[in-house]
Amino acid sequence: MSFTKNVAVCSALSLVIMGCNSASDSGGSKVSIDLRLMETTDLHGNMMPFDYFANKYEPSYGFARTALIIDDARSEVTNSMLFDNGDLIQGSPMADYIANQFAKDNDYLERNAHPVYKAMNLMDYDAANIGNHEFNYGLDFLAAATQHANFPYVVSNVFEYDETILTIEHFQSNTCDVAGTQLGSEFLNVAEPAFQPFVMLDRTFTARNGEEYNVKVGVIGFTPPQIMSWDASHLECNVVVSDIQATAAYYVPQMKEQGADVIVAIPHSGLTGGDQDGEFIENATWQLAKVDGIDAIMFGHDHNNFPTTSGSYDGMAGVDAPAGKIFGKPAVMPGFWGNHVGIIDLVLETRDAGKSWIVNYDESTTELRALPEDENAVSEAVVNQVAAEHSATQKYMAEPILAISQKINSFFSAVEPDLSVQIVNEAQFHWGLDQIDSSDLDFEAGSILMSVSAPFKGGRGGSDDYTDINGEELTNASVADLYVFDNNTPSILKLTVADIKEWLETIASQQYKTVQNEGDYLLHQMFRSYNYDVFYAGWDEEGNAIELNYTIDVTKPPRYLVDDQGELELVDGKPQQQDSRRIGELTYDGVALMDEQVVYVVTNNYRASNDWIPGIDNAEEVLKDAAYTNRELVDQYLKHLAEQAESEEVVPKHEFVNAKNFSLMGTQGLKVNFLSSPRAEAFAEEVDSIEFTNETGNVGDNEGYSVYTYTFN
Repeated sequence: MSFTKNVAVCSALSLVIMGCNSASDSGGSKVSIDLRLMETTDLHGNMMPFDYFANKYEPSYGFARTALIIDDARSEVTNSMLFDNGDLIQGSPMADYIANQFAKDNDYLERNAHPVYKAMNLMDYDAANIGNHEFNYGLDFLAAATQHANFPYVVSNVFEYDETILTIEHFQSNTCDVAGTQLGSEFLNVAEPAFQPFVMLDRTFTARNGEEYNVKVGVIGFTPPQIMSWDASHLECNVVVSDIQATAAYYVPQMKEQGADVIVAIPHSGLTGGDQDGEFIENATWQLAKVDGIDAIMFGHDHNNFPTTSGSYDGMAGVDAPAGKIFGKPAVMPGFWGNHVGIIDLVLETRDAGKSWIVNYDESTTELRALPEDENAVSEAVVNQVAAEHSATQKYMAEPILAISQKINSFFSAVEPDLSVQIVNEAQFHWGLDQIDSSDLDFEAGSILMSVSAPFKGGRGGSDDYTDINGEELTNASVADLYVFDNNTPSILKLTVADIKEWLETIASQQYKTVQNEGDYLLHQMFRSYNYDVFYAGWDEEGNAIELNYTIDVTKPPRYLVDDQGELELVDGKPQQQDSRRIGELTYDGVALMDEQVVYVVTNNYRASNDWIPGIDNAEEVLKDAAYTNRELVDQYLKHLAEQAESEEVVPKHEFVNAKNFSLMGTQGLKVNFLSSPRAEAFAEEVDSIEFTNETGNVGDNEGYSVYTYTFN
């Protein structure tokens, strides 16, 4: 691997958790320092306030506007530090454009600094953490991109793969995948970090008395252990991961031993659903806050806001969401795409003339700063730094592939089948047929091929976060719009119809509330739409569409228990099951499928790795292909349709037919509510069961959604 070790690995110490950071009280007068910590997270390459899919200015996000918040917040105080939490170099069309340039020419980032660092280097960051999406384009790309950062990177729970210190009991299969196994203190004592696990930053701060004092600030980072599944093609046999909480308990004492006065954790790990002890938890901020010695937590990953009064964290032990405290420690998570900056105002105290410092947690405060009210306000310096890449991205995204004659959007994807999901399914099914024809897939006689996909833009990122293609043509922007996650690679699972039903029961439990009365809300709006899987049966050898139909009865209680956000309630890592079923029979070309029928399902590597989901837990992954991404399958399929179209037009035209493969069941005539974008009003007029209302609602901390009604037929 090509990583330069910036800091030598510290000698191994006991895993006993240290007590609170305490300064000796010699009876001297107290001196206090006010230190402002600022955080960005989940920028996902969004440097400009610009929607490349719609080709228009978009003031609700973008680092060129975020930078103004940082400047204002910094100008208000004497002492400040700035951190980025991760998920920076992937996730936007501009980020995709840079990755494509690197794929064509591996020296591209030697000659050209990545635009995210050209922008962020202007802002004097103190340190940054490596998120899960940093690994999406591979380790070489990560090294090439981050070399341009004028600030240190940390992540403590990723280690070099070394078969000499790993034994067979570390592995869950006959591969190099050790994720999910116990890599404890014996491993941590001898393992070589793949990155710098933490940094010690010597800073001089001005106290309230006007005197200057030296303070040593330790910064430690973490990434979700699930990277080993999500990016196995890049990481397997190159790196291994350890549990977040156990790794913190190992390194924090070392940081204290090296003289850290204050320890700031910047985990790329959320809080949602993570209030249970366990190992290798994805969203482990709750567990991390229990590690003594950590003074402040600046987290991210699940794109939520903290502090918040939304009620999202009600009932979580030790969590005071309105105050922004977890087990009394100040903590912030500032949304996504630069729509907020997280701020922690720490109060440091000493009674021994600065020889030791403690953090006064009670006096320390937290807040989120939103983007400027002036929607046209941007940092001209940031805009100028990324102008060339911005222009190149616009040009690339506008290139047409295929003309169409209908609107394609995901406004109502959870209540009515839509083409935005079906086109992805068609592309995946087309690829699956090729695998059968090429004999790469050992396809069992009498089996059925299907595809499964989801609406990747379903409102999680705000009321404009929906696919909305105007009905004239599909462009490169449309491909990225239809398949947001450019790192997913295709996979084929072998399972049964019974497994598919169980899989669908899990999804139906999370997406839908139980509705009985007029005006009930139908959806768990916080449920991540990219997990709303929709199955599709494709076409036969003559090219005739095969009808696949299944019903979802939302008057019945969910089979799997969920919380108020639609997150599964787990016990020992497994969903809690109850005696109820919402999914009706699956019919295939009008015939009900038997539970034992074998089905091959084309999906992506992310979904194939979710082997804890009922149904998927019985599946066998029979084929995976890292040579292509699922987004590339969509691109190839659209170009295939363009080639097949009998047209003399420069941009050939194709008309998609909605398969309408699922339907909701409820009391006939009952009207229930759900939220979607105000932009969906015009499209609602084209769907008989949906009506627009003049009411508005929120999704978590995101405002600006409209209320729609759905009427059961």
